[in-house]
Amino acid sequence: MNGQVPTHLLRLARENAGASQTTLASELGVNASVVSRLEASEQADGQMAERYLGALKSDLANEMIAFFSDRWRHIERPDFLHPDRAVMWDAERALQTLEEFEKGDQFDTILQDPLTKLRNRIISEVDFIRHKEHGIAFIGEIGVGKTTALSFVTNLITADKEEPKSIFPTGSGRTTVCEVAIKIAPAFGIAVDCLTEDQIRRLVTDLINGLKFGKNGLPSELERVIRSMADLRRVIVRAKKPSEKPTTVDHLKNLIDKFDDVDAVIGEVMARMRLESRTETQMILSQDTEGSMEWLSSNISKINYGQHPKFSVPHRITVLLPLEALRETPFLISVIDTKGVEGTTQRPDLMAQIEDTRTVTVLCCKFSDAPGGVPLSIIRETLDSGSDALAAERLCLLVLPRENEALKIVNDSGVTPADTAEGYTVREAQIEQQFATDGLPNIPINFFQVGSDEPEDVWHWLTSRIEAIRAAKVERIKRHVAAADNLITNADVAKTREARRTIADTIAKAAERFRALPNVVRPAHLNLVTEAKKTHQNSIAASVNRKGNWENFPVAHILGQGVRIDVNLRTRDTFVRIDEAIEGLKDDFSHLRDVAQFLENLKDDVEEWRKEFLTRVALAGRNLFSPYLSEATEMWEKCEKRYGGGSGYRVDVSGIFQEQFESDTGAMTTSQKVESQVAAIWEQIIVEPLQSASSFEDEE
Repeated sequence: MNGQVPTHLLRLARENAGASQTTLASELGVNASVVSRLEASEQADGQMAERYLGALKSDLANEMIAFFSDRWRHIERPDFLHPDRAVMWDAERALQTLEEFEKGDQFDTILQDPLTKLRNRIISEVDFIRHKEHGIAFIGEIGVGKTTALSFVTNLITADKEEPKSIFPTGSGRTTVCEVAIKIAPAFGIAVDCLTEDQIRRLVTDLINGLKFGKNGLPSELERVIRSMADLRRVIVRAKKPSEKPTTVDHLKNLIDKFDDVDAVIGEVMARMRLESRTETQMILSQDTEGSMEWLSSNISKINYGQHPKFSVPHRITVLLPLEALRETPFLISVIDTKGVEGTTQRPDLMAQIEDTRTVTVLCCKFSDAPGGVPLSIIRETLDSGSDALAAERLCLLVLPRENEALKIVNDSGVTPADTAEGYTVREAQIEQQFATDGLPNIPINFFQVGSDEPEDVWHWLTSRIEAIRAAKVERIKRHVAAADNLITNADVAKTREARRTIADTIAKAAERFRALPNVVRPAHLNLVTEAKKTHQNSIAASVNRKGNWENFPVAHILGQGVRIDVNLRTRDTFVRIDEAIEGLKDDFSHLRDVAQFLENLKDDVEEWRKEFLTRVALAGRNLFSPYLSEATEMWEKCEKRYGGGSGYRVDVSGIFQEQFESDTGAMTTSQKVESQVAAIWEQIIVEPLQSASSFEDEE
């Protein structure tokens, strides 16, 4: 054994063998204090560690000796306790074998391409499972109860008069002001990403205009923060007589009436907020301090409500805590509580979680309307945009009952369930039927009622979703390891050359046939029109006031998604035909293992190209539409004038959007630029790589 060995593994092996320090010292022929000092250090010399482990004469000790004696040349040696170290060692041995084969006399350059790609795939898949960091993101409609649920599921709770409660601010909705992330760190702490002064001024402007003119306004959670920071809250005055009702004193409204000048009021509110003293971005709890959860709860609430004198308006709050503070898990898990969905689900922050290959996305809904509008919308958009989140099983549904709702549901026979479990079963069948009716695939479903159901069960269910993601990667590694053996032992160079000529000709013709993109099916702006009709009018108004740049209704992002959805619809059949062509070749050459592996690699490559293509076109659409939106002054003015003009605001604004993009010269020119860029990306990401992958030069 060479190098250093962590002593916590030595202690683990000794305890597993049932040996005391004194007994082991006797076997080693040393004093017990020597063993004690060794175990008290962090690392042990390899030779000493081998003597220590050899003296134990146990299976686990022998396993450790073998592990630390193995030579890892291509993959970084994992931790001995890594759950996937066995398959990682298989991968390392396969890479060593491929290297020896490549340098040997029997190697032919015709095998270079499949060998190189196979090596890269093994390294890539191993890199995924080597890291144990994963995310669990909760997404749900405002007021659905996801913050309370995730707090109990993760065990981030405090005992308030012996009754557990979330460390995060919770209520009936519109409580959390921003996204909250929970991350593993050495100590308890809170990190805050705050809005800039200019962004805060825009919020104050919206608030003042909303109160004075009935325009724009702010979501109540943001309004609450600004009022609190400026000490301009609404105050309830109790009635003096039983026959009277309580009244409200609005200090901010009184300030507006006093100045009667919007700019003056904005300046006064900004001054009262004292942003110059609210410059802190982080706070860490001393390790000697007790009541860590209470400390977190108190300070998170103050920051969330704008009551902490050192922090400005939060954009993102990150809660830092040691690994042992979360429920037990073999992974390093970050938990993300996204900002409640209000209307459109097409937000960059939500998409970032859904597209993250290491994150399980938990779609939350109420029991009464499960599966709920937000989960259905996200599942549908995931399909329409060509995302792999569903195929990779990264989405799941968590239904949140309240007050024993599960006991009140009625089954097909009109009978209520005998217990909660039966009620959950009835609702799950109804949810699956809703998926089928909407033409959507099923996703894993679970139920959790805070205070009644066991949160540990839900936590284990969520970590099992992570295990499923990792298991798929492990299976791919095993397949690649087997392919490496086949490549070396079953290669027939002469037949391979002939097969590659046929493949090159077939794929080259297919690439040329698919070079031209099909015509537009669903113009990008129709996605904007659709989303405007289902988004809260205050979010639309706030976005209009910022020329489309508002996180709850990001117009450029929605247009970019519209481009992606359209392009996915246009190219879906093309990718099916490319896949069919490759599958046909695989059938023809299944007897040649190296050729079959080459085609399997090509099939995987095409899927990766497809995902990259869709991501790039969405980005291109967003980037190209952004400058146009910033200059579309007349369109924004029309939308702004419509606000406060009675019912039908969302429908009318969507109509303004549609008319603009179908009649305005600048909008149509921008759409043409987008289409040109899409065609260029198609050529770059799909056509050229397909031609390159199939190219073959006879080197005989």
